[in-house]
Amino acid sequence: MELDRADILWEASSVSGLEIHRRDLDFNGWIFCCLGFSEAGRHSSSAGQSWVFGKSNVSGSRNLCELRSFGCCRFAQGQGNTTVTFRCAVCLSPTVKSGQKNYLNFSKLLPSQWGDHFLNISIADSDFDVLAREMEVLKPKLRKNIFTFSSRDKDAMKRSILSIHVLDSLGLAYIFEKEIVETLKHAFEKIDELITDENDLYTVSIMFRVFRIYGHNMLSDVFDRFKRNDGKFKESLMEDVQGMLSFYEAAHFRTTTDHILDEALSFTLDYLESLATDSKAIPPHILKHIQNALYIPQHQNVPVLVAREYLSFYEQEEENDETLLKLAKLNFKWWRELDHTKSLPHGFRERTFESWFVGSMMYFEPQFSIGRIMSAKFILLLAFLDDACDTYGSIPEVESVVNCLERWDPEYMENLYGHMKTAFKFVMSVYKEFEEILKSQGRSFALEKMIEEFKIVTRTNLDLIKWARAGQIPNFDEYVEAGGAEAGSYATIACSIMGLGEIGKKEDFEWLLSRPKSVRYLARKTRLLDDITDFEEDMNKGYTANALNYYMKQHGVTKKEASGEFHKMIGDINKIVNEECLKTTNISRPVLMQVVNYGRMVNILYTSDDVYNHREGKLKDYLTALLVDPIHL
Repeated sequence: MELDRADILWEASSVSGLEIHRRDLDFNGWIFCCLGFSEAGRHSSSAGQSWVFGKSNVSGSRNLCELRSFGCCRFAQGQGNTTVTFRCAVCLSPTVKSGQKNYLNFSKLLPSQWGDHFLNISIADSDFDVLAREMEVLKPKLRKNIFTFSSRDKDAMKRSILSIHVLDSLGLAYIFEKEIVETLKHAFEKIDELITDENDLYTVSIMFRVFRIYGHNMLSDVFDRFKRNDGKFKESLMEDVQGMLSFYEAAHFRTTTDHILDEALSFTLDYLESLATDSKAIPPHILKHIQNALYIPQHQNVPVLVAREYLSFYEQEEENDETLLKLAKLNFKWWRELDHTKSLPHGFRERTFESWFVGSMMYFEPQFSIGRIMSAKFILLLAFLDDACDTYGSIPEVESVVNCLERWDPEYMENLYGHMKTAFKFVMSVYKEFEEILKSQGRSFALEKMIEEFKIVTRTNLDLIKWARAGQIPNFDEYVEAGGAEAGSYATIACSIMGLGEIGKKEDFEWLLSRPKSVRYLARKTRLLDDITDFEEDMNKGYTANALNYYMKQHGVTKKEASGEFHKMIGDINKIVNEECLKTTNISRPVLMQVVNYGRMVNILYTSDDVYNHREGKLKDYLTALLVDPIHL
């Protein structure tokens, strides 16, 4: 079988149908990526046997060589002359000339473990409508129970605030957002009256958390009442497990001036860690709740995971509100089914649900389903372009695609070849889809801002590649600043604002482009966490552009010492972001929450390993909990 030019093969398939299987084989310095095929009208994508073809026709095409094998897909061998039609077949590797250094040792990204599992789920519209109707029946009752009380009744107001905490933890706050905002506004005006005689650690901690979540700067000196005369926290506090856990959670809202919360974090952490090792001391559901908080506290966790974990916890609580619990379960099932009805196109399958998960971390509320899909496609785009440039492209080739992206004109694509042409086409395809959505919303300005942010990603990516290939050691701070942009921090936040619909205004994008302090520091945090996680893999590939590597060389310290310093920096960044969010009043709360949720997403992606690129471990646990584990009504 003869294969013609890669660009001809590419043009035979729509770019929107791209299937990034990334099951790659290296032959004589060449890496080929099979992007899906069909045989006799059947589509297949599971890994398996290799097929060997003859020499490809390379006339008029650059960056092609003899195609030895595609070991990417399995299909039954037919008798006689079996016809195999590739939807896409592109070479994703630069030409390696004789004596030329092969830049990187390619590391395979394993295919998704989910296959067609979720795509085969069929959901009837009638089932979806039933869930929605059941939810509507419950809302008025909860609205009355939680938000109807006399403004002079301090105890009722406190109970309402405690209920708001439960709503927020269960992922239901968006349903009662107007009532929550009004209630907290009036309550904060009477904050001194509310807390004067309140000495319950759990209640004070919850109130502190709720007010700060919604932008009210409740002072941390409220916790002074829980100290002894010698300045240490009272030992009697340790008799209240739930109170200590809530105090621990409250400590994560600390700013650079909340020194008492630094003490609280140390105090509660020691206690909870000792408690977590004694499984017989407390009920199992509370133990699990503590273990979840120790792994990632709620304020550092993404709302969709908090909601799933808290639902399991709240269901086991003896004094739970049955109506509230039922609404939470219905909401979660409705949310699952809503996104299944708007799943990504078939061609994005190989990282569909991993990428969807990233989008869900930015916003999980059902009304932002389109935004989740847009974010998922953008994450796929970033990953694809990053690999095409970092792993496969020579510097001249990367420069050529960056120059074409700067012009943002499809006509310049004719100046590109092979994998760089493929990357450019993919970018244009995804942004074309964004353009159609935004045009229908009357928000074309958002596309212009997204293009601007994407150009920044590609420029900084080129800078990092040049540093790595030349063995150059830039100043650590210079690298972290550039690396934060290259990691897509600003572009990802811009994409999430774009996905908010009419909520995301032109002024919000201009604010983001001004690089406010909170966003700048989150970009730094991204680079630090990413490079801690990927250090060993980067070094094994010969990719020296890594913050840990540069810090070790610049300061003459060990990896362990550098990693310790990075975690101190990250702790300080969390304080700064908390502080800046309380100060920021010129941006709407939904937009500001995209910044907060971006920081939370980074925590999830890099706390244990590179979650997006490792199919086992925490990623599997997360997706199983969100999409597989049953929720019984």
